[in-house]
Amino acid sequence: MGNSKQQTLKGRGTSAPSDPRTTLVLYHRDGAAVVHLERDRPIVVGRSAPADLVIPDPNLSRQHARFTWDDAGLHAEDLGRTNGTKKNGKLIKKRTTITARDDIAVGPVIVSIHAAAVLDEELRDFDGHDRFLVSLGEELIRARMFQRPLAVVLVRAVAAASAANHVSRWAERLRVLLRPVDRVGVYGPAAVLVALPEASPEAVRAFAQELAGGDPALACAVATFPADGASVEELIAALHAARRTDRKGAGETATIIESKAMKEVLATVRRVAPSTIALLLHGETGTGKEVIARAIHEAGPRKKQPLCSINCAALPATLLESALFGHEQGAFTGADRAARGIFEQADGGTVMLDEVGELSPSAQAALLRVLETKQLMRVGGDKQITVDVRVIAATHRDLEAMVSAGRFRQDLLYRLDQLTIRIPPLRERIDDIRPLAEKFLAEACRQAGVSRKHLADEALAALERYAWPGNVRELRNAIERAVVLADASTITVAELTDRIRGAVRAEVPAAAEAAPALAADLKESVRRYEIDLIVNALATAGGNQTAAAKALGLPLRTLVHKIHTYGIQKKFTGRPR
Repeated sequence: MGNSKQQTLKGRGTSAPSDPRTTLVLYHRDGAAVVHLERDRPIVVGRSAPADLVIPDPNLSRQHARFTWDDAGLHAEDLGRTNGTKKNGKLIKKRTTITARDDIAVGPVIVSIHAAAVLDEELRDFDGHDRFLVSLGEELIRARMFQRPLAVVLVRAVAAASAANHVSRWAERLRVLLRPVDRVGVYGPAAVLVALPEASPEAVRAFAQELAGGDPALACAVATFPADGASVEELIAALHAARRTDRKGAGETATIIESKAMKEVLATVRRVAPSTIALLLHGETGTGKEVIARAIHEAGPRKKQPLCSINCAALPATLLESALFGHEQGAFTGADRAARGIFEQADGGTVMLDEVGELSPSAQAALLRVLETKQLMRVGGDKQITVDVRVIAATHRDLEAMVSAGRFRQDLLYRLDQLTIRIPPLRERIDDIRPLAEKFLAEACRQAGVSRKHLADEALAALERYAWPGNVRELRNAIERAVVLADASTITVAELTDRIRGAVRAEVPAAAEAAPALAADLKESVRRYEIDLIVNALATAGGNQTAAAKALGLPLRTLVHKIHTYGIQKKFTGRPR
């Protein structure tokens, strides 16, 4: 679950008071702080010195509230600040007595009161959101590298966030189910994300079922790699998709077009939709390639027929051909009955092949045969089946470079790329950020069953400054999390992630990619982590790729592919990093 991040006071004395001990646990956007009070020693909470307990939240004042424990009890006092201090939802106007039964909020910070023995270990913290995302990215590397399962679970209190159903009230229910390898990140006052590496589907279901219900009542949504996504943003988006009751809005994103770049894309969509030529959509992960594919399908003559999509990066090579072309009963272990692939399911309609650059050589060859002959053969079958589909492929890779490197078939590229449509990243579409954010906000509020919220001007400005490495999908995830965090009608900068709050936008894409502000970009961090693993293994093995592959648990062919992809030198004379 990560290292504890509990904060302690400096310069106030750390000796424990006599029992019973009075402890405040302050839950903020990045975790929690634990403070042990001493009699007649007031504690001031604020965002910076000279506050005794510093919580760097812009919605807190420098000295926001004072807590005092004396013979008359425990007292809270607001120091006259804009965002105020609340007791049971009402602003505190003067020094007020408080108890463990009260709901206390210092601005956006929820305060839990405990009068008991030492709580440090019992209330050890979970990761903050940004730190959890980095950890999840590292787990994805291991899951992909060693072909192991990974699940992410969103655990939340069913009722609206309050002290009665705050994470602190049910954290122990969660902890007793965790293994040492599991990670937990605070997602909101009454919600957490849990990463479950190498957990079987049965174990994940049991985990969710064990948590469901109870007091307070909890609900769980589950996303798994690779079935529901191959990246951090895709997995979190899948968690929200599992909760949405109104799925219509997800298909309408393409109508949010204000930028010149996207208006040009839409004009191209209108021109090519009536034809049947194969199309290649090129754009970064999360730019909305599937949305554009749907717009093409629905504007064309096949709109009354199915549109079937598959993410080629989200399935292992052993299952991908079956998913594409179907299989016969007994074709492989577990194939207890025949099944149609998406080409048969989409007969007369459209097939979208997302991340087509991830196809294995055998899948590339089989796909080429289908495109050339309009016939397919199920895995384990001997019968040719005729299909009529329009193919729309999508990728974020440079397929021409992959052809030159021998990793993608040139004849297949010719078949797929009769016309390329480039989907610009969100950082090139600043005019689209506001309307997209407002649309996602309305959908998230409707899904959560809360009254409509609004984005503060400074929050919108922060959204427009950020470079959005995860593009539209990341924007949607950020807005949905902000709705979970916000307890007021206006979403402020405080409800956004640290990366968004601290970002400085570059003027052009090339500069954005090189900007120091993006050094913490999750994808880049993941890439560097994987390179370090390979370099260390090669250095330890003295440059012997076979030995390095064995140490990493990788097939030699996979390691050679990664060495080529990352441009890693094959000879090493130094020591491991």
